[in-house]
Amino acid sequence: MSSTSPDLYAWAVVAPLTAAVIWRTPAAIRSPQSRTLWLVFAALDVSMITRISSVGDFLYDVTGIDDAATLTKHLVGIIAVAGLLRWVTSVVPGRDEGQREPTYRRVISNRPRRIVTWGAIIVITAIFPLSYRRVGPQAEDADFIYQQAGHFWGSLHLILFYAYLIFGMICASMMCSAAARDPRAHGPFKVSMQGLALGCAVGSVYGILRSAFLIARLADKPFLGGPSFVDVGSNLALIGCIALVLMGSTVPAWERMDARMEAHAAVNDLRPMWVRLTQAAPEVVYGQPQPTPTPMSRFARRAPRLHSRGREFLASLADFWNWRNLDYRLRRRITEICDAALQLQPYVAPSLREEAESTAKELGLPEHAVSAYLLRTAIHRRRAGDAPYDVPPEAESAILKHGDDLQAATRELLPIGKAMENRVAMSSLDRRLANV
Repeated sequence: MSSTSPDLYAWAVVAPLTAAVIWRTPAAIRSPQSRTLWLVFAALDVSMITRISSVGDFLYDVTGIDDAATLTKHLVGIIAVAGLLRWVTSVVPGRDEGQREPTYRRVISNRPRRIVTWGAIIVITAIFPLSYRRVGPQAEDADFIYQQAGHFWGSLHLILFYAYLIFGMICASMMCSAAARDPRAHGPFKVSMQGLALGCAVGSVYGILRSAFLIARLADKPFLGGPSFVDVGSNLALIGCIALVLMGSTVPAWERMDARMEAHAAVNDLRPMWVRLTQAAPEVVYGQPQPTPTPMSRFARRAPRLHSRGREFLASLADFWNWRNLDYRLRRRITEICDAALQLQPYVAPSLREEAESTAKELGLPEHAVSAYLLRTAIHRRRAGDAPYDVPPEAESAILKHGDDLQAATRELLPIGKAMENRVAMSSLDRRLANV
């Protein structure tokens, strides 16, 4: 059997694993909660790298130990499975108080898991020298299993490793599956648990196929399609396991990225409305730097309109390219829009809202057109220097209101901002309400 095929399988797994390790490194440095999963992927990556024949040759040249890459792969693989179990038990919520945890969860809790893991490492390492040893660099056959088929100690070494792998994968799959079926699970968490459950189940197939092949060879019996079937089937199971685990573990990250994209879009979409309202009521913008004389001040005095448009264009570009503190900036933008509307409230005639609502209904305009018209009228009156109306507090009703959900507030404000720019609708209301 050529070493090319195992190398191709190894590279197919190493490439996405290395990318995942690099991508998760900043989060692992910042947050201890992200460190366990990063260690799992790093251990898997090292384990898969040692499957590459050139890496095995390098380890032999450095250590002088026959099959050093194989032993390294198995020990690091055990560490990866143990780390995955630790991460799953920390992420998957336990049962409600008073309910007994399932047996598989109690077995893989901290103390039993450590005892079994260390026991597996010691026994597998102790049996390894008794396995059939290949001398020199790995040249023709890069897969250790086919050299050990029919050899008792080598088969025992591998079967113990696969048994640990199968048990860990099945326990992790059952925990993730139970978490996905929980009525409280929804959204990205549920999808993540489903992907991880399927990935771990597929990963157990890798160990089952190889263990069954070794047992069949020990009993001197044929096994299905022979070594070729085991090679292709187990390696495809390994690739599927890694792919599903990677996808399942990244679902929450994609959700956070989607939330960032939505917040970024909301900040920029609300900007035209924010600019229009805060220019009419600049006192609501807190933390605004005081203007200082610059070489552009003379240009601003000579061409104020062009200078203003230039500044607005640069400010909108800065908003577009700024991805920092998006939630804070969105909350501040919404708050300042609503505060500006509150400052403009006294410039709205007491009877205008009721008249505008009935007129908008007659014209077939949506409800948000009324709020847009009230804000537009208040802006014009304040800029014209008109005195505010003396409206009793109990008669006031805020033009704009928002709750704690930033995206819901954005969805409510955006149609109002667009309606303020709709000259046809605003002119229709102006003509019908000119005498109010």
